[in-house]
This record gives sequence, C-alpha cells and structure tokens, in this order.
Amino acid sequence: MSEKLSYEEFIKKAIVKLRKDSYKGIHTVYSGFNQAFKKHYGDVDPIQATNELAAQGKIVIRPVRGGVMLYLPEEAPAAANKGDEALAAIVGQGYDDAPKLSYEEFIRKAIPALRKDNYKGIHTVYSGFNQAFKKYYNNEDPIKVTNDLAAQGRLVVRPVRGGVMLYLPEEAPLAQTKGDEALDKILEP
Repeated sequence: MSEKLSYEEFIKKAIVKLRKDSYKGIHTVYSGFNQAFKKHYGDVDPIQATNELAAQGKIVIRPVRGGVMLYLPEEAPAAANKGDEALAAIVGQGYDDAPKLSYEEFIRKAIPALRKDNYKGIHTVYSGFNQAFKKYYNNEDPIKVTNDLAAQGRLVVRPVRGGVMLYLPEEAPLAQTKGDEALDKILEP
C-alpha cells in the first residue's frame, strides 16, 4: 500500500474530484467525503482535520444544511453574513444609537421578522438569529437566554435538526412526541 496523503493533500484532492457540475465545493456528508476520510485515516475525526486546515487558511468551510461545504481558498464564495441581515431585519439600521432591547423584546421582534412563508417560528441557526443575538448582546449565549425564557413560559423552544425552533407562546404548535405521531399514523383509518 502506498503512503497516506497528508490531510491537506487528501482534502484538496477530495474537493476537486468529488464536486459536481458547476459547484466549486463539496458537502462533507452528501459527497461521501466524511466516510472516505474515516476509511482512509481510521479513527481520525474529519471535522477536527478540516477545522485545523481552515484555521490555517488552507481550505474554507461554509456551514450548510446537513453539514458543511469545503472549498479551496481561491474558489470559496464570499461568506454571507446571515447575522447582519437578521439583525437589520429585527432592529433596523442604526441600532447602536437606540436604547437596548430586553432579551424578550428582541426575541418577540425577531420571530415575526425572520420567519419564512407560513411558519410560526424561526430556526435559530438557519434564520441568522443566533449570530444576530450574539452581535447585538456582545457575544452573550442565545441558548442560555432562550432556555431561561422558555423555562419562564415566555417563549417556546422546540428541538429540530440543526438547532431549535423558537415560537411566541401564543403561536406555538402543540407539542407532539414521535411516539404520538407514530401512533396517530398507525391508528388512522
């Protein structure tokens, strides 16, 4: 068997050889990259290896639904700053001069400002809420704050893939467990 490639060589080759059509990057899960990396290197964590190379500027990582995209630095798209867009939608431009909103006021404005289509809630990651919250409150933890407000009944938090959904209490859908859903399906006529 030949010598193993360095992580950098392996990852850069993977980006070039696994990308599809006109895409410049690869999705670490859907392309098969994570599985190939683990098969080639054994117990080495592909997340740790890619994060180290990204920190060194050798590759670029962009979060996406279901994982991350990997790019060569010279081909990476500009980073969209969802947090800045979300913050502008919540509090408007020039928010630095206005009095600071309370956590609850911020969230009560964020949910209607950031929700899509017919949804009543917002996904904390995909909507840009977490980034906006951290920027507005100088890196305070949105998870702790939203969990505290939920414990007080002033917010509803529901876990979903990739984060949580936030709802105003008066708009939250009824909680239903997977067991309830399964039973409903089994017993429906």
